[in-house]
Amino acid sequence: MSEPSTPLSGITHPADPSLPPPPQQSTEKDDLNASSSSSSLSPSHLQQRHVGAYTTNIPKTPYTTPTYGCSTWLASLVLFSAIILGCVTHSSFNHQLDPKGCVMTYMQPTYYRILGLDETISPRFRKYNLLLYRDDEYDDHIGLNRLGSTGLLTQLGSSEWAVDKSVKIQPTGVPALFIPGNSGSAKQVRSIAKEAAKYYYQTLIRDQGERPAGSKPIDFFTLDLNEEFSAFHGQLFQDQAHYVNEVIAYILSLYDVVNDGDSSSPRPTSVMIIGHSMGGVIARSIFTTDNYIQGSVNAILTVASPHMIPPIALDDKISAAYDRIEDFWTHGFQTSHSPLANVSLVSIMGGNLDITVNSDSGNIHHLVPQSHGFSVFTSSIPHAWVGTDHLSIMWCNQVAMAIGKALVDSVDARRAEQVKPLGDRMKVFRRRFLTGAEEFGAHDEQELSLSEFEHIFVEMDTTWAFPPTTYNAQMTTPNLFIVTLPGSLPQSTITLLTDHAIGQNSRLDIFLCRDHTLSTPSSLSPQTLSCRSDKLTFAPIPASTESSTMPLFTGEYYTAREFRFTQKQVKDMTGYPYLVVLDRGRQYAEPGFLLAEFSKEGSHREVIETTTITLLRAGLRRSKFPQRPTLMSTISLPNMDSSLLAYNLKVARVGCQGQRFAPMMRQSSWAMHEDKYSVNIAGKASGIDINFHGDLPYFDKIQLGGNNGVELRFWMDPTCSEPLSLALEVDKYGSLGKVVIRYRMVVLVFTFLVILLTLRAQIRGWTRTGHFMSFGETLSELVRSTFWKFSVLLAVISMLQHLFPRTAVDIGSEAISSSQGSSLAGSKLKTANGSLWRQHSGQWFGDALLGDNDAFFWFLAPVFFQMAIGIVAFVWILLNTIVRTVAILTRRCAGSDFSSATSTMHRAVSLAVMCVLVFLVIPYHFAFTAALLWLIWSSARILSHAQQQQDRTSQTTMAWNRFHFVMSFLVTFFSLLPFCVPVLMVWIRNFAIGWFKSFAGDHRLDYVLPFLVFVEGLSHGSSIDTESWKRFSGVTVRMLEGMVGYLVVFGVRYSWQIYFLTRLWIVWLLVLRVVDSSLVGVLKRKALQSEQCHSKQD
Repeated sequence: MSEPSTPLSGITHPADPSLPPPPQQSTEKDDLNASSSSSSLSPSHLQQRHVGAYTTNIPKTPYTTPTYGCSTWLASLVLFSAIILGCVTHSSFNHQLDPKGCVMTYMQPTYYRILGLDETISPRFRKYNLLLYRDDEYDDHIGLNRLGSTGLLTQLGSSEWAVDKSVKIQPTGVPALFIPGNSGSAKQVRSIAKEAAKYYYQTLIRDQGERPAGSKPIDFFTLDLNEEFSAFHGQLFQDQAHYVNEVIAYILSLYDVVNDGDSSSPRPTSVMIIGHSMGGVIARSIFTTDNYIQGSVNAILTVASPHMIPPIALDDKISAAYDRIEDFWTHGFQTSHSPLANVSLVSIMGGNLDITVNSDSGNIHHLVPQSHGFSVFTSSIPHAWVGTDHLSIMWCNQVAMAIGKALVDSVDARRAEQVKPLGDRMKVFRRRFLTGAEEFGAHDEQELSLSEFEHIFVEMDTTWAFPPTTYNAQMTTPNLFIVTLPGSLPQSTITLLTDHAIGQNSRLDIFLCRDHTLSTPSSLSPQTLSCRSDKLTFAPIPASTESSTMPLFTGEYYTAREFRFTQKQVKDMTGYPYLVVLDRGRQYAEPGFLLAEFSKEGSHREVIETTTITLLRAGLRRSKFPQRPTLMSTISLPNMDSSLLAYNLKVARVGCQGQRFAPMMRQSSWAMHEDKYSVNIAGKASGIDINFHGDLPYFDKIQLGGNNGVELRFWMDPTCSEPLSLALEVDKYGSLGKVVIRYRMVVLVFTFLVILLTLRAQIRGWTRTGHFMSFGETLSELVRSTFWKFSVLLAVISMLQHLFPRTAVDIGSEAISSSQGSSLAGSKLKTANGSLWRQHSGQWFGDALLGDNDAFFWFLAPVFFQMAIGIVAFVWILLNTIVRTVAILTRRCAGSDFSSATSTMHRAVSLAVMCVLVFLVIPYHFAFTAALLWLIWSSARILSHAQQQQDRTSQTTMAWNRFHFVMSFLVTFFSLLPFCVPVLMVWIRNFAIGWFKSFAGDHRLDYVLPFLVFVEGLSHGSSIDTESWKRFSGVTVRMLEGMVGYLVVFGVRYSWQIYFLTRLWIVWLLVLRVVDSSLVGVLKRKALQSEQCHSKQD
């Protein structure tokens, strides 16, 4: 039988009182007939007036296209959404990505699984394991390898052994614990552990000849969490935090006996923590649990961890855990006696190659004061300068080397905490991860007698280059170049750049000197100089040559070649009027250069105030930059601070022959410590990608050092007079990929908004006409009217948000003493205008929609909404296709019996069994998924019943109304599936490893029972009934409108609320069903009494 038409005019046309009532059926043999008013989908008072109008003019089908009622305009939106999503995905994976320059780390690992832990921990944690890592090339196996012959050591794999429960190992180093992240492996620690062992044994011990005071090797313990999905399940996340605390207590108990012969080493009382991904968030969470041992953790280093927001906000317990952690850490530094007063936290992010975790969320500057921690990108780490993705950040050799060295350098085994005091520890971390600054030479002064050296007094204006063009670098005797520093001249800074290593064992050594024979600088040439080499601190930067392709790479080969750079104010060198360069000459006859430049501070810095609109329209061009030759120059773009936009910079420099190095650039962003170096920048046909990370939209803006926007710093050979030609443009296509990782939850929230608005229109039309239009037809009609108005509303909200911007907080000037515990993170901070303001001050309007963005991005919300319409239309077409396919296949197998409903007893038993399973065994998410599958089956059965109708009467219309009603709820429930799938993945993972104990929160029957009862009602014909619908349809619609309003304001940030809001609405619909059943019973009894009275009178 063909499907009857339900034209949209049925929503708006008034009722016709002349229409006859539809025929009634008195049996309940087939529930799908929706016989009585108590089981009808359409109100009887409207049904009696309207349905008959369609009995004489019912078109063959309401769907004239394969899109099931979707109009051409709606189909075009589906195509539009597909194109946009395709472009965004392509842009995200192929454009504006950091160069991939990670070098693999190689090791010889052995893992010892410590079974004795099971004897001390809670039974619910025995699915996890603790392993001890040992590197065969460097580490001592602390006697464990000798247990193999005793039967106390069982081999589990090629590099893994199990230590018997009766063996209590006695490690002798400094304890460190690695916590893997979401679906992470315990073995990911191996690269960092290998580099730490290599640095300790090969550099500290072998090169220095003896163990430095306080140093010890690190014992790397690592957790095997069965690669569980800790990002998907809040209770699992919390359990892992409790387990970590029990593991820490056990690890510390292993050090009760110190057996390394060093009686000066106290028993360790704390463990260093390294956390990857969600493991880093768990490391912060352990302080909030009831089994945390005070002082057991003082140093935390996290890698690619989403500290600010969960990767996906689909679970309310994850969001609650984040809120609890943030509250604790916000107040944890306020005094010297606060629980976090001695805790350091360093967050390392991978940058735009990491598409798993948004690196914006790794920012901890809103939580942790600068005295206790910082955030940094791998592209900024000295000697690394490379972007990493979510997994490579753990094996990338350049990054692992920096982390391993930082951990070893922060050790002080003379203290019970096993780490250096907070101030010294932070100096180590800043040097290893931020500055890379190196001091050369002793702190004591040394005398240089000019009679012992060939020496030259250099006369210079602003620039001096070594070696001079007339200098013979092959001279056999060392040479001194003595440069007199300006005194009170306008030139106030000195800048040095060299490709030489500096120090006693290198060709060059650089000193600041004063006349040993005079108390004040003399105009006469001195004969003896008193010099210090520690006054100049050099920082490494990547080398840039004409063959360089990326930092530390020449072509495809890793060369690790570096320059050294320093800039110092002349006033800081008071008392040392000479800069002396010692060239040891032929003995170290390597090629190279050194460039020195005096300049007035700020003279080579250009601040360009531009706007996003200007950059989009015309870009930024400088034909001659800098105006005169200079070693280093800077362009500051304070208004270029939106991380949603990416840029491309093309640089040209012609006419420079024989330059000492190729021009290079460093891009710096002041929201976090994010630097990116680009080498050999001139003449690149593809230009240089410029992109950066910033603040998340729902958090207050943090600025480091009072700066804002982006800074571009250029180094070029000043002996070449040709300037650079710069052309900066917005990379529009490359910017598309920046949106998807930042607003990944928007698609889910906005698709549900579209569904709610469609349901609202369907229900309003149904209450007016008694006909329930199909979801696709209603969607098509709304596209031409309501949806456009709603898009305009979203645009207006986005523009109004810019009128109430968040206050930017400058934390760069914080000077906090770790011992005094003065004003720290979480306390009141002073803003630029001098007012006191507290972080997270509850600016709810700024948190609405997509959050507070640049006014230019007002169009994002409407575009996302239009995309969501296309996605919902696609889901409608997909579900229709599935249902119709199931109907065809099942009808062929089951015949005409397929359209018959199951018995009431069968349905009651099935529902009871499912409730018992949820209460005892399965998570409620599984029950919801089963209900969705049952709804697909029921929809196919209802469709089959409607297609079997032979008469074109009101019953046919009612059958198709019923099918459209059920399909609308199928679309709605299908959109809730993402809130259940993550927990199902956790449950299936535990089931796969034979772990059948589940979390109490997963058995909340009240979370799923309304859906089960409602689906059961849909499957056999009961739903919203006549009288209750007539009375309370306005309330039903208002509830939908309230959900829409809430999702507009808070939906993107608190998307997990969608499931619970829908549950409340379903509960309301079930209440209406109960009310209607009671009311209909009363009406039937009254009708029976009236009939009896009439019969008596007759």
